[in-house]
Amino acid sequence: MENREMFDEIAALIGSIAKAFDISDGDVVAAIEQGGIGMEMITDDEGRNCVEATHDGRVARIYPGAIFRVGDLPPEKDEDCGGGGCSCGH
Repeated sequence: MENREMFDEIAALIGSIAKAFDISDGDVVAAIEQGGIGMEMITDDEGRNCVEATHDGRVARIYPGAIFRVGDLPPEKDEDCGGGGCSCGH
């Protein structure tokens, strides 16, 4: 049994950051250790909590179940994703 506190949550965050910046989980960990990825817990303009990650001048917001890359154009509104701006692949 895993005894490390919040292990699953941290692993999920690392995986989301890797997906947001199209790098491997190992590269995320190395970049965090070297100061190449910054993270901040914020509340967005709509009052939703997220983790805002920065890497190589790019910014991504990590929400439960969604990734929004700041500066990317959201996809066309779709009934399934609630209006775009997520990582659903549209």
